[in-house]
Amino acid sequence: MSEAIVAKTEHFVKEYMGRYDCSHDWQHVQRVVRQALALARAETERVPVDMLVVHLAALLHDVDDAKYRQAEGLPFSSAGFLVEAGLDEGRAGAVARIIESVSFRKELLAEEQDRLGTSRPEDREWRRSCVELACVQDADRLDAIGAFGVLRCAAFSGARGRPLHDPSDMAIADITYEQYTHERSGKGGTAVTHFHEKLLRLAATMKTDHGRREAQRRHAFMCQFLQQLDDELAFGGDATGSGEP
Repeated sequence: MSEAIVAKTEHFVKEYMGRYDCSHDWQHVQRVVRQALALARAETERVPVDMLVVHLAALLHDVDDAKYRQAEGLPFSSAGFLVEAGLDEGRAGAVARIIESVSFRKELLAEEQDRLGTSRPEDREWRRSCVELACVQDADRLDAIGAFGVLRCAAFSGARGRPLHDPSDMAIADITYEQYTHERSGKGGTAVTHFHEKLLRLAATMKTDHGRREAQRRHAFMCQFLQQLDDELAFGGDATGSGEP
């Protein structure tokens, strides 16, 4: 039964992701699935992990993504889809909850609510302890950093008409949920400011041991890439293009 549910979900997601640009395509989903399952297998050495929940949440994590959502039509229900595919309601609800919580944007919102005291204690505890969320979230963030992270950031910026780099555009320090929601829509900032506002922060947010180790390696690559970018920008003297040495 589980194999049939996974196969049906894969078929749906592969077709669905064709509407997105290549920063959030089927190849991205496949990488996240592989990484999430690898992290989950490692976590089973210390705690029980529902591998099917991890697999399905990784497959569906970008379906109906708010960055791409169309104004018309009803929101997609991952729980409804999975129950119709044959999954029990409990696991379908677990998958839906992970998908709703996995993004950097939603974590910013949750952290702000925690600071304001408006979040529920049971929600805070679930985010802290849900190993399936940790595996899917870490896997998605691993694909946002390192070499693929560089490619995906440039691809998304190009798809949204966002500049790659503007030395006069300053990154927002300690970006808020509201600010990030505006920036990640492609309506502001540049590809390079996105590194400083989000991508360089992700390694510190990892929740699994294997995720943290791999994130440090990919983080170092991004730092090297940004240094190379600065070196190239400085070549020729004045970055304003005056040609003066």
